[in-house]
Amino acid sequence: MALNGIVFDHIGNGLGLRDATFGACAMTRATTGSRAFAAPLDWLLQRRQPFAHSRRVAIDVVGLLDIVGIVLGGVVAAYVFQPFDVPMGVTLRTLQGCLLTALFAYLCLRHFGLYDTQTVDALPIKPLHILAALGIAYMTALGVGLPFGFTSSTFWRWYGVWALVSVSAIVATRIAARRVLTALARSGSFDTRIAIYGTGPLADRIITLVTEPSLHCRFVGAFDDRADLARHGSPAPGVIGGIEDLIRDGRNGAFDQVIIALPQSADQRTSDIARRLEQLPVSLHIVTHVAGDLVEQSSVHRVSSLGAVGLIDIKTKPLADWGRHLKSVEDFVIASVALVLTLPVMAVIALVIKWDSPGPVLFRQKRHGLNRRSIEVLKFRSMSVTENGADVRQATRGDARITRVGAFLRKSSLDELPQLVNVLKGEMSLIGPRPHALVHDDMYGEMLERYANRHQVKPGMTGWAQVNGFRGPTETPEKMQARVEHDLSYIDNWSLWLDLRILWLTVLHGFRNKNAC
Repeated sequence: MALNGIVFDHIGNGLGLRDATFGACAMTRATTGSRAFAAPLDWLLQRRQPFAHSRRVAIDVVGLLDIVGIVLGGVVAAYVFQPFDVPMGVTLRTLQGCLLTALFAYLCLRHFGLYDTQTVDALPIKPLHILAALGIAYMTALGVGLPFGFTSSTFWRWYGVWALVSVSAIVATRIAARRVLTALARSGSFDTRIAIYGTGPLADRIITLVTEPSLHCRFVGAFDDRADLARHGSPAPGVIGGIEDLIRDGRNGAFDQVIIALPQSADQRTSDIARRLEQLPVSLHIVTHVAGDLVEQSSVHRVSSLGAVGLIDIKTKPLADWGRHLKSVEDFVIASVALVLTLPVMAVIALVIKWDSPGPVLFRQKRHGLNRRSIEVLKFRSMSVTENGADVRQATRGDARITRVGAFLRKSSLDELPQLVNVLKGEMSLIGPRPHALVHDDMYGEMLERYANRHQVKPGMTGWAQVNGFRGPTETPEKMQARVEHDLSYIDNWSLWLDLRILWLTVLHGFRNKNAC
């Protein structure tokens, strides 16, 4: 039962599932009242929103279903005109041909505009376009010489059955998908939730644009801290908090984007606010009337727009669209396999720890996870003490607190193996910035300006900093700064291949890292 709960929680967290009360939190602060849901499906949508606000993911799933429908049509035609008792080589050849034809048809459907993310709330059906795409795909498949093993007498019947089944399957799935996606869109699942920092004419103009229905945005609220707001005795209309409230709500996932809309005269204030908000796992923009020297010159910033207003893109939301899903699947699959394979090793380590020194086998320490949420990280105990309070001293080379067995465990990184359980619980990831003790987080957060930006993603068992040699004690701020820069580089440049590379380097060098102690 416990394992099932861990699996469900991990998959739910990875896919971005949210409770209705959490999803409605931002709407409650920006609007009053509630929306009545007509369809029974909407009750479920209030509880779980499986597409995590991503139009791209939703449309890609529809495209995948279309490909499955076309392959299904080919398989049915093969069963009718080429029974499955034929040699396996012909069957595999047929399946390969069906898949390639389905990919040709998918490209045609994309060209016809059937995968436009802007029409996700009114998914087009268009049977004639689907039939035309299939016809083009069939001719393309024949043109590249794909043999399907049929005779000339069955040629037209073969393709007739294939087209009939495929079009029927695609139309049926699109009708069902249209109902689901329309209900999701009606509930606001695909709206980009935007918070505004600033008040005044410029902010009012942005708010007007955000509430334009055609842009599919949702205004969460305006935030500001100016002293002149307090002099009026009450906040300006629409202002629901200051910078601290904005940071708190951002960590709680209340919005997807922040737009800083301050007057041109407030250039230094805009710069200060932008630096503070970089730590949030959201997209961050500044209205482009602000001078470019407010942001770091070493960074290359893209320019985008919201309606007629130009924006400087300070950062984009990490692990957006498919990113969070791929990383969630990666974590669950690899961590599950690794846990099964290493269970005998962990059992031996547990016995040796008990034999070597008194105390518990596992060491549990409170650390910050995603958005600075407190988590309890598991490790094999490698010291004679279990510090977990306001006074946690980093281990150093030759530290007398490290046990004989602990020295080997730390040098080989085997003390980190229990964190596979943290990964399966969804609290950590296999790859990410390494979590530090809470007291060290607070200390370095005050010392290093961008340190808090590490908490935009889940902490990892290993990371880009570790495989590049930034592992072990950080006696100076410069060493921690180098580790932070590598962590932030990983967040900005994440890819599945980068994760696999880091895993390989971790396995390759994990048992001989000279900096570990």
